[in-house]
Amino acid sequence: MPITLYQLTIPPFIRGLENLSHILSKASSSPTTPASKLLAARLHPTMQGLPYQIQRVSDTAKGAAVRVAGLEPISMPDTETTFEELQIRIASTIDILKRVKEDDMEGKEEQEVIINDYKFTATDYLLQFAVPNFYFHVVAAYAILRMEGVEVGKMDYLKGGYE
Repeated sequence: MPITLYQLTIPPFIRGLENLSHILSKASSSPTTPASKLLAARLHPTMQGLPYQIQRVSDTAKGAAVRVAGLEPISMPDTETTFEELQIRIASTIDILKRVKEDDMEGKEEQEVIINDYKFTATDYLLQFAVPNFYFHVVAAYAILRMEGVEVGKMDYLKGGYE
């Protein structure tokens, strides 16, 4: 049986968000770096900080659910400034993704998806834009925290709080 668009996106997005939540939990309890420093940290002066990375992970995941699965657009203003608020954003995004059923994405492989002036099939949008963008921002958040001395490692990124 071929792999579906749902299998390629929704469960991995949920897992990535859960792992990101785990990484943020470790950061928020970091004994060595104040939360204010972590929340303001950037990888480079021209890049956005940690809250922005979490917001883009969220927007990318819920955007895929809206554009391909047909969920109603869900607005989340980018106002998070604390670890607690970022955790709420992640949990809300997971809740949205859990509403997507596999059938919601079935047969949508060739459906047109338009973002700004770019046209994709749903398959190309997910595989060439949404999935890479999701992981880009997850990794950016991880790298910011790692750079600032938070004790996170590869298994936190891959497994999060799972044993």
